[in-house]
Amino acid sequence: MPVASKIEFCKFCRTWAGQDGEMYRKTEGGEKEVEGRVPLPWELLQPVIRILGHCLLGPNNRDVELFDAASEACRCLFARTMHDVNPKAILPIRSLMTLSNNLMDKTQLDPTELPFTDVISL
Repeated sequence: MPVASKIEFCKFCRTWAGQDGEMYRKTEGGEKEVEGRVPLPWELLQPVIRILGHCLLGPNNRDVELFDAASEACRCLFARTMHDVNPKAILPIRSLMTLSNNLMDKTQLDPTELPFTDVISL
């Protein structure tokens, strides 16, 4: 799947999540029209979470634009699931957010990563 299509999918997920979160509470100048929300059934949300996980952790995770779009989609979906109090969705989306935060923070030492050296120490 091309990277541009993945980015468009992440933008769709942000729109699908609705208007939850701090970014929608503050309006500049006048009142914005509040749009309705589409239901988030688990049957549709589960494959969406898998695709977002692939966007965050897949082979194209070095693409900064895709990674940022997927992280933003996860944040929006997390805000929506917290608002709806959907326990099935809160745990996997929160896990994706934690993984994306760990990937962004390169200063943390990964204890599972093997060092690449030619020296064998006994």
